[in-house]
Parts: sequence; C-alpha cells; structure tokens
Amino acid sequence: MKVIIIGCGAAGATAAQFARKNDRDAEIKIFEKGVYPEYSKCALPFVVSGELSPESIIEFSEDWFRKADIDLHLNTPVSAIDFENKVIETSDGKEEYDSLIIATGASPFSPVKTEGKTYFLRNMDDAIAIKKEAKNADSAIIIGAGLIGLEAAEALVKRGIDVTVVEFLPEILLTMVDDDVAKIVRGKIEEKVKFLLSNRVTEIRDKGNHMEVTASDEHGKKSILQGDFVIIATGNRSNVQLTKRLVGEKGIAVDERCETSIKRVYAAGDCTQYRDILGNIIPVGLGSVAVRQGKVAGANAVGGDEKLMPLVNARTTKIFGIEIAAVGPLKRSISFKPVIGKFRGKALPEYMGDMGENIFIKVYADSNGKIIGAQAAGHEAAQRINKFALAIHYGLTLERFLKAETAYAPAVAPVFDASTIACEIAKRKLK
Repeated sequence: MKVIIIGCGAAGATAAQFARKNDRDAEIKIFEKGVYPEYSKCALPFVVSGELSPESIIEFSEDWFRKADIDLHLNTPVSAIDFENKVIETSDGKEEYDSLIIATGASPFSPVKTEGKTYFLRNMDDAIAIKKEAKNADSAIIIGAGLIGLEAAEALVKRGIDVTVVEFLPEILLTMVDDDVAKIVRGKIEEKVKFLLSNRVTEIRDKGNHMEVTASDEHGKKSILQGDFVIIATGNRSNVQLTKRLVGEKGIAVDERCETSIKRVYAAGDCTQYRDILGNIIPVGLGSVAVRQGKVAGANAVGGDEKLMPLVNARTTKIFGIEIAAVGPLKRSISFKPVIGKFRGKALPEYMGDMGENIFIKVYADSNGKIIGAQAAGHEAAQRINKFALAIHYGLTLERFLKAETAYAPAVAPVFDASTIACEIAKRKLK
C-alpha cells in the first residue's frame, strides 16, 4: 500500500499520522511545496507580535516525520495528477500511488491590484515578513475586518503601531457572528483600532515613503488613507488547480469518508467543501475541521471506514482580551425564521457583584425547539459554545438542554448558566 499526500498543512500532516496509525507497513509520502513542515497557521499573529518565534509554532518537525517512517518532501511542488494511471508529477519526477490524499489548502485573495509594501497573513513567510516590516513602522492599514484582519490588528497594536481597518461590510466579523454580537465586540475595541466600515477599497498605491489606500462608501464618497504598510485579509480561495474535475461550487467535493468522486482519492482541509448540519454546502476554512478531515482521510486511505459528521463549524477567537465564539450557521444563512433566545449578564451570581465578568449568549432553534446554533461574547465564550456544539451534534432540543444538571459554586458558576437562561428565553417563544 502506497499513500501519497499533497500538502503538509494541518489536514495533510494529520492524514499522514492517521494513515500510519492504521497501517504500520504502508509506504507514506508527503509532497509539500513550502519549506516548512507542519506548523500552526492559527498562531501566525503571535509570530507577528513577537510573542512566539517561528520555530516554536512548528508542531511536527522533519525529525518527527522521519521517526514515524513518513517520507516528507519539502520544497517539492506537485505539478500534475494523472488520476487514470494513479500517478502524480513533482519537481523531482513521477510517483505512483494506491491512495491519494489532496490537502492543497487555500491562497489569499485580494479584491484589488497590490503593489509596494502590501502583505497577506496566510503562511510562515508572510508572518516573518510582516514582523520585519513592523519593526520600523508607525502605522498600518488592514483591509478586511474578519477574523484574520482583527487578529493581525491586535498583533500590530501590541507592537505599538497605529492601525486602521477598512471593511466593505457594515460591521466587523460578519463571517463569524451576527451583527448584534459584532457590535458588542467593536464597542470594546474601537479605542484601540480605527475602523472604516461600509467602504470598498478601490486602489492601493506605493507612494515611496508611504502606502496609500483609496476606499469608497456606498454613496461614492472617497477616503484616502496613509500608512507605512498594508495587510490584505479579505478571504481565501481554494487551491484546486490540480483537481478541477473534482471541484464543486466551493472547493473539492468530498463525502462523509472524505473521498472524492474518484475512488481512493481523498481530500481534506481548506481545498474542500462539505455539508453543514442544515445540508448547506460550505467551504472548509477552519483548522479544527481540517484536522478532523485529515484523520478520516488518512484512516480511510489505508482501508479504514471512518466518517465525518455534518459540520457545525464551532469557531472562536480572543482579540484585545475579548473572547468570541459561535457554532452553527449565521442567521442570514438560515432559510427559515429561527426561534432566538438572548441573554446578557454576568458569568457569576448577581450577589458576587463585580467579581462576575460580562457574558452575552444567543441561541437559535427551529420551530420544534431543536438547537441549530449559538453565539457568545465575553467570559469563557468558547466553553459555552462547546456545550452548544455537543448539543447540536446530538440533536438536543431547548427542553432537553434545560434539563441538564450543571455544577454550581458562587465563585465559579451560577445555578443557571447564561447559556441555560438564553435557552429558557428561546423556549418561551416556541408556539
């Protein structure tokens, strides 16, 4: 059995590990176009800020792969795949395979032509370059107020840089949470970052001693911003150039076994699309999902029968000290009118006063009370969302969720947690 893996990111590296765990004798080869073994892309903002070194975020070294008897080829791009003859073509020559796992990831997208000191934050080299640029800079412009844009903004603010974020949409983080949650977050960070919302960037120019960004609002009013450098964080596009025959609407189409339309050809990570809990086909863009796909693809590539559940897309971040988390679809992508419960209060009993930190919780349910999503901002938002993720995976209703017994102690948690209260409010709205 010979398994070839294209890409050594989170999906590809995980696939290799689980192929090896399930078959100690298989020949496993990874071909990676970059020069680094598997590292945490989610940790790149901490490299920019200087809190972590590039070396520290490498999760599995070349030596680790050698010890696992996985043949890792760095700086070796794959140029073609012959699916009929089960052969790939690399810069080092041709390789046959029995099973193929495609984990080619995604590349950053820019809405305008770039020039001068303009950067993306997608890979290790990007982070190293931005960190170097930031050492002698006083100001920066970030295009895009999504997750990457705001994490990059925080990293630069930590370095003492003035940051302006330009966003086409009317609010920040709208690919992660709904506007009501986004407004809570923006209200807490506006003193640290300048925002120019509802503005489309039309031009980026290198003026020699500074960069200039031109943006226009919905009424045509122009704004001209100046900064020492620019970071573009306007999303990614799946790397599917080698696999166009396998591509669906939003990436390589895979089934629950992470198998494509061609037998024994699997795909995982940001190059793929999969269905969510409502049956919508969505692009994969979370490292947590990439790892789970890699686990399934790796095991199945050597004869296993692992299956991936429909995605709930549990997601979280912490920017400027504020924890934000969500699970399930955004409100605007739900085809029916959901039942919604919201609670804004303290994470501890009221009598604990200022010892209790603020928390906002919102939960969605369908007309039968089945939980389909939740969002949170504030103290331990991620752990509360993890509870909702489990509830969604196992089809719990608001009623069932409310009956769950939870731990209580005044200094740790109230008798009824904020997530429970949000569910109670939603339940009252059920007809």
